[in-house]
Amino acid sequence: MSARPLGGIRVLDFGLLTAGANTSAMLADLGADVIKIESGAYLDPFRVVGKPDDNDGWWNRSPQFRFTNRNKRGLALNLKAPEGQRVIRELAQHCDVVVENFRRGVLDRAGLGYKDLSAINPRLVFAAISSQGDTGPERMNVSFGSTLDATSGIASLTGYAGEEPRISGMDVNYPDQIVSLFATGIVITAVMEARRTGKGAFLDFSQREVASFTLGEEILAASADPARANGRRGNREEGVTQQDAYRCKDRRWIAVTLDQPDATLAAFCASLDSAAAVTALLARGIAAAPCNDGNDLLGNTALQGVTLVRDERGGLVKGLPYRLGGKGISIERPGPDLGQHTSEVLRELLGYDDAQLKKLAEAGVTGTTPSIGDV
Repeated sequence: MSARPLGGIRVLDFGLLTAGANTSAMLADLGADVIKIESGAYLDPFRVVGKPDDNDGWWNRSPQFRFTNRNKRGLALNLKAPEGQRVIRELAQHCDVVVENFRRGVLDRAGLGYKDLSAINPRLVFAAISSQGDTGPERMNVSFGSTLDATSGIASLTGYAGEEPRISGMDVNYPDQIVSLFATGIVITAVMEARRTGKGAFLDFSQREVASFTLGEEILAASADPARANGRRGNREEGVTQQDAYRCKDRRWIAVTLDQPDATLAAFCASLDSAAAVTALLARGIAAAPCNDGNDLLGNTALQGVTLVRDERGGLVKGLPYRLGGKGISIERPGPDLGQHTSEVLRELLGYDDAQLKKLAEAGVTGTTPSIGDV
């Protein structure tokens, strides 16, 4: 990976689920050496959410986990154990970035927060990705994509007039996705600055604030005209004469936007298959596009490496939302088994020998079997 833009950058990855783990995954895609920290005492919840069966090793077969943790190395360390905390402090001396999205205070209580680790390594860029930010009265609130849809204001705009708000749900978790895009870019910028000045930074990302930021125009419009607040309008758009999704003869949907109203549009679309309808509308200068699903995107060769790809095991992996040298994502390694690279990382970075590794294993610090309470 050394030939990629972030070759030579090393990341301590405490990222979980999407917001944190996808930030570090994109850093890995760009060539950073990302070391994913988990243990049998605390798994990334995606290993459990995606539990495929009850057979031994189920925690290493979750499609959801592999989807968002490609190109990383896996290191098993129990952060509740003093020895595990000590090893993290040693590793921090050899890293450029920390990514975490624990509940506020978790790493601080373990002596692994920004104050502690930056004292060890002043060049460390510490990306704290949380629900409500690191400060404020709601900093300790637990949230998921649905609650962030609600608190950010997004849910006030989604859905149809007169109906309840619609949330993006577990399959999308829109606020998590967008914060990882913002966070990746700002982490890279902070690393560049740290290389220039020798001084790192604490990056405080509030998923709620990032999601609200994307609604800037709507917030301004609602402040000028309170009647627009909570103005769910389905597919209609202010200032656009006609805009909606129309079902075609093959029972697939297309989206169409018109400058002039046309009462015959629905019947026209119903008379043709979706591809033919889109082609005919585009030929008339009318904006139209198919409503694609996951299979459509996966089969589109023009989007390979951008939307979805498959790893060496045939599992689906999230793509990279931009191209480098005309190419999308490259999977150097699939998402790691729990603690798969523990010995490798500790030998390589800290010079640990067999006796030291055995001592950590016997103390349960590097355990790779989930505790009963975590299943």
